[in-house]
Amino acid sequence: MHRNRFGLMLLMLITTMISCIKPYDPEIRSNDERKLVVNGQVTDGDGFQKINITWSSPIESPGYIPVLGCTVTIKDDKGHEFSLSEMGNGDYTTWIDPSLLGAGSKFMLEIFTPDGDKIVSDFDQISACPQVDSVYYEVQQIEGSIPGKYTLGIQFFLDLAGTVTNSRNYRWEVFETWEYHADYPLEWYYDGTVHHVSPPDYSRMVCWRTLQIPNIFTLSTEKLVVNAYKRFPLHFVTNRTSRLMYGYSLLVAQYALSEEAYIYWDQLRINGFEQGGLYEKQPLAIQGNLHNLTHPDKSVLGFFSASSVRTKRIFIQQVPGLPLDFFNGCSPAVMRKGLVEITPRDYPGYLMGDETGYRLVWLNEECVNCLSLGGINIKPDFWPND
Repeated sequence: MHRNRFGLMLLMLITTMISCIKPYDPEIRSNDERKLVVNGQVTDGDGFQKINITWSSPIESPGYIPVLGCTVTIKDDKGHEFSLSEMGNGDYTTWIDPSLLGAGSKFMLEIFTPDGDKIVSDFDQISACPQVDSVYYEVQQIEGSIPGKYTLGIQFFLDLAGTVTNSRNYRWEVFETWEYHADYPLEWYYDGTVHHVSPPDYSRMVCWRTLQIPNIFTLSTEKLVVNAYKRFPLHFVTNRTSRLMYGYSLLVAQYALSEEAYIYWDQLRINGFEQGGLYEKQPLAIQGNLHNLTHPDKSVLGFFSASSVRTKRIFIQQVPGLPLDFFNGCSPAVMRKGLVEITPRDYPGYLMGDETGYRLVWLNEECVNCLSLGGINIKPDFWPND
């Protein structure tokens, strides 16, 4: 009897506790829901400069919202002004003579929005950047989110070797390009009638894809004895991907930052932002160097910086000691009922076959068209010859 009463009391207590739990729905003021986001910089590369202007999107529906119709100007500390042309999709571009982009030069940004707001940045100064010392990799096993479960792959590292005249604050952007293949050429297909492509179309069997690694990589050597660092970790590529099968290229862009720019990017890194989605949603504002002079109460997100940049590219083929285990998306299916299994909504249905005829094996698009996986079938200019 006492045991039953105790069980009943425990059940009532648990029910009460559950009923008191409410989902957390943060109250966001209307003027916080949409903020202007500016992403861009002046670099000493080839003289081409780009500024991107967007609206931050609501937390419940993150997305990309470009701002069109802005008047954008870059100014330096020597009285030069550079008007930017609108290229669409929130991008504004201009070209600055590289002779004006030396270390010590300062630049600021001025924007007039379609709503009439004037946005300005603080001046930011170009710092001297050393060459990228070396980029390399090691075969490693990385423990995942499940304790004791490891993934085999390659871990990339970077060595920094600066001098006393170089910046002490750095950021890196990393871009990967890889070659991948479809399993079959386009030779037979069905769209109510069986067609034979002769000679077979091999144009979509080999593709290349380039992506920016979304991680933010920052380092300061201010508190180190020397302006150098060994084995700075970049990203990890697992063996369960086609990236390392036919050829892989890594491009590293090394930026020398002012102290203010470094603090901004390091805060983004700490807060877990990815470069591909800066401020698509913004639960936590990070102070940049942009100001709305027309409405000072409206914050502007982002940072306009001036920096020097150096790049280094490496190529990888057939990593020794790394077995690959991946699925490329090709799943041939035997059609036991014949071509009637391919309905008009599936046209064209690709078929397995050769010059002698086709077989009742249905090839999904990934089997014959590498473009379907997001790449291009034009070899990049930097890709090595076979």
